[in-house]
This record gives sequence, structure tokens and C-alpha cells, in this order.
Amino acid sequence: MVTLADWRAPVDKELAGKSFEKTLVHQTPEGLAVAPLYTTLPPGLTPSSASAPFRICMRYEPGASDLEEGADALWLKADQVAAELNTFLIIESASSDLERLRSKRFALCGPASAERAKWVLANAPGSIASMISTLSHHETGANGVDELACALSLGTATLKTLLEAGLTPAQAASQVAFQISVGRDTFLELCKLRALRTAWAKVLTAVGVREVPRTVIHAVCSMRTMTVRDPWVNMLRVTTQVFSAVLGGADLVTPNAFDEATAPSLHGRRVARNTGLVLREESHLGHVSDPAAGSYALETMTDEFARKAWQRFREFEKTGMPSFEAAWSERLEAIAKRKISIMGVSEFANLDEPPPSQPATSGRRDSMQLEALRDRVEQSKLAPVALVTLGSFAESRARVGFALNFFAAGGLRATESTTPNVKIACLCGPDEAYAAEAVTRVKALKAAGVERVMLAGRPGALEPSLREAGVDGFIYVGCDLIATTSELLR
Repeated sequence: MVTLADWRAPVDKELAGKSFEKTLVHQTPEGLAVAPLYTTLPPGLTPSSASAPFRICMRYEPGASDLEEGADALWLKADQVAAELNTFLIIESASSDLERLRSKRFALCGPASAERAKWVLANAPGSIASMISTLSHHETGANGVDELACALSLGTATLKTLLEAGLTPAQAASQVAFQISVGRDTFLELCKLRALRTAWAKVLTAVGVREVPRTVIHAVCSMRTMTVRDPWVNMLRVTTQVFSAVLGGADLVTPNAFDEATAPSLHGRRVARNTGLVLREESHLGHVSDPAAGSYALETMTDEFARKAWQRFREFEKTGMPSFEAAWSERLEAIAKRKISIMGVSEFANLDEPPPSQPATSGRRDSMQLEALRDRVEQSKLAPVALVTLGSFAESRARVGFALNFFAAGGLRATESTTPNVKIACLCGPDEAYAAEAVTRVKALKAAGVERVMLAGRPGALEPSLREAGVDGFIYVGCDLIATTSELLR
């Protein structure tokens, strides 16, 4: 039998003295440690309970035929449904006609209300009076752990309201559901939903619920991850987010249209709806009781997620829920430095794509800074950047590829040239060639009238001599794309 020690020995040999934790253990923005191998389950962790296949819940749009074309639920605003329910979600309706929706009366409702909870218990069995939503926290910058802590804090306050109004613990538990975002990290997001169930069950047990019910979770694909540029990539984002939601145990899932960040079209809504249908009916997601079980990795991350969220929840209970401005600023900085990649925007941008015909919707999105930068570059009509190669053809390829992608992410087209006649040029080559000829080439470029000379790579000890020769800046992994490109626009 191969043990963990047997596996670790050759790994340490290959690392040749490098730290295992620093090299192979990844730290998420939430502070979760993601290791390369897991061999045991966390103590006391039990498998998720089986549930019926997930329901596809579409945002209500007047005139749309989502229910007739495969959706199982509609998400409505308060002014679109019966006032006595203040309903945000109606599920299991057979028609999009609002009168028939009202008559069905199976609902997930809005903010906590003891009066509504009592009415629902008496008049609409199976309906749920209180929907705890963390979408606004997610969209303002909260990471996954903070989002779960917000859910626990808001949910606990709701339970207190219902219990003080005279509901039993079991009745109060039956009247609370959660609406939570599903973001970009496939495995981390499914662990977030599983951790929510684990932590909420602990809350319910603490208030005296003897048999903890399966709490309804409505997972909503993240608007924060939607892009205006290269919107077709949003189809892939939505697919992975629905996948995460289902494997995380969501009961209802709302997929976004690929053009949700501007003006969602009927085509976009149809693709979103059919994404859920294909995953459910053809890929059979939701027909397995616990499809994420057995890897040990996901169970361990779920356990760590729940523990960290519980710790943050306890902090919130003492100090109140904070603003997430600092977290949002940190995220924007990571995106600007391309530590968080956005396919089609910060990576592999399509410069032949026409500008969007519709303005972006309000709200925060990961790509908004880069898209605004690209708008500025396109309006400036800045000429392409000339890539000047040093060393052999093969030696220059790595940094040429990096430079092409880097400049494209900022909206700048770059082309290789031996005799550039442009305002901006960038040297691309190996370190040895930089040491041997970069200073001479920079001086020649400046003498030929090139206004800005960049260099791909970190300069190290060569920086003083390169700066003196006329190098204006450096592009490298981890440099600020937005600041660098903005400087070139001056």
C-alpha cells in the first residue's frame, strides 16, 4: 500500500530544497489552503443528502416564454406579483400568466417578516416566507468566506425575528431560504454552497431544531464575472457556474444570459436556459445524490470553508457586517496585475471585436476597469506597438507571446518589426541578449524617433543602464497593466 510518505519522498526530491507549502500549496483570496493531494476525510463530515434534480429559475421578463420552453421557475420582483406575498421567486408554475402564478402560491419570498411567515404557514403550505440574499455583498466585493458569514448573520437575525413572533424552532427553520452567488472558481464555489449547509445546520441545531430540514438554496450565477467585451466567453462562465451550483447542492439555479452585462436578448436568455437543461437532461447533473463526494479534496475544502466562515460570522455578530470596499480594491488590484485572469479581456483579448453597441448595466464587474481602458485606447487611435526582437527567433518567442497578450489586454495591437517607425516599441528577448545589446538598441530606437521604449521582462541589475539609455518602462508578470497602458496614452 502506497502511503502519503511514499508519495511525498519523490515530490520533495523533485522540489530540490524548495518549500513544499510555498511551491505546491495554493492560497485562495479567502485564505484557504489548496493542497495537491488529499487522502483523508475531515473528522465528523457527513455526505450531503440526496435531493430532487435542480430547478432552472429564470429572471421574469414580460412576454418571455421561459416556462413553456423548459424553465421550472421564475424570479419576479415585488411589484410583479401578489402584494400579500411580496414574492421574489415563484416556482413550479405551469404558465407565465401572472394570475395563474398567484393561484399556484408556491413561493420563496423577500426579506424577513413574521407576519408573512405566519400567513404562509397558515395559507400556503410548502412556501417559504424569508429569502436571505447575499448577492449585494458579493457584488460589492465580498469574498466567499465573507459572503457565507453574511448569510449566517442575516439568517440568524431572521430566525430571532421569527422565534420572537411565536414560531417554533422547526417552523422558523422551514421559513428561511438562501440566495447566494456562484462565481468563477469552479471547485471553490461548489464548496461554498456545501459549507453553507454545514454551517447553517449548526445554527439551526443551536436554536433547538431537532431534525434539521434541507434548507432551500437558490444559486445565482455571478453578475460580477460577466464581461461586456467578448461576451461569448460568458457562455463558458455560466456553464461552469451552473455546474458548481449543482454539485454544491443548489435547489434552484439562475443562469445569466451571455449578454447580461448590457441588454440581455431573447437569444441570450435562450442559451442560458438551455445551458441548464443540457447539464440536467443530457449530462444528468442533479440525478446523483452527492456527485462531489469521495475526492477528499472537496470535503476538506468544504470543512475549511465552513470553519473560516463561522469564525467571520462570530466577528460580524460582535462588530456588525463591514463594508467590503477594501476587499474590492484588493480584487481590482489583482485584476490590474493579471493575477486574476479574465478570459477574453485580460487574457487573449480579441482586438478585431467591434465595440459594444449597448452600454454596460450598473453595478460592479471584475472586467469594468479593463473595458474602460480599452475604450480609451480605441478612442485614442494609438498606432500599434512595435515588438523589436533580440537574440535568436526561438529565444525571443516567450517574451514576444507575453508582450502580444499584455498589450492586447489593454487594447493595444502589437506587431513584430525590425525597423519600427512608430511612437511605441518594446524589446523582447532573453536576458543574455538584453545584457549584450539592449542599451545599444534602445539608443538606436530613440535616435530613430521612437518616443516610448518598453522592455519585456524584469530588468534586475540592468535597470540603471537601461533607464539611462532611454527605456521608459518594463512589462512583466505581475506589473500593473492599467497603470502601464494609461501611462502610454499620455
